[in-house]
Amino acid sequence: MRTCFLLGLGFLLAVNAATVRAQEAATEYTQSQASVDTKAIDAELDKFRDELFHAFNTGGYPAMLEKYCHKDIIATWQDGTTSEGHQGVIAEFDKLKQFIDKMTVDATTDKRLILNDGNLVISSGEMKDHYVLGRGPSVNLNSRWSATLIKDNDRWLLASFSASTNAFDNEVISLYLTSQKYTISAAAGLIGMGLGLVLSRVIKRRSRA
Repeated sequence: MRTCFLLGLGFLLAVNAATVRAQEAATEYTQSQASVDTKAIDAELDKFRDELFHAFNTGGYPAMLEKYCHKDIIATWQDGTTSEGHQGVIAEFDKLKQFIDKMTVDATTDKRLILNDGNLVISSGEMKDHYVLGRGPSVNLNSRWSATLIKDNDRWLLASFSASTNAFDNEVISLYLTSQKYTISAAAGLIGMGLGLVLSRVIKRRSRA
């Protein structure tokens, strides 16, 4: 009986100690987060975002990556492909240049989570991305972006980036459906003209007979 009592008491003390440690850790985290100047971080990251996308819009990709992006950055694009590192991102942009003449972005931020005493931030927002196609009209994808940023030696760096768009409702899909409609219409017109010629010849032969 005494052994059971001692075991139970030991268990309760262990649980209580764990609870106290968890409460202390939560209090320390809350205090550390409260000491973070979120307004200053917001201002820094707004400036970082504007400068980053300005560099993107001007097409200076190598300088943009060197100044704003971690050397091992991971980027996931609208088509589901993923690039790793500066060279991987450059390779993706080179591939896009084969059919896109110009890409521009006017990004905004509507969500931002500040962690790790203000040294880690997860952000998300609208890209307002515009593309001038090499053989065709311009399109707006209205993509969403999300990013992970880290502060390294008082310098913000983009560690990961992801862009996504509505796969079923965007201007690229609309262009495809429109082109298909015109292709079908043109094919139907050609078939109609062919049938008309055949019928006219048949009628002429019968009238001669």
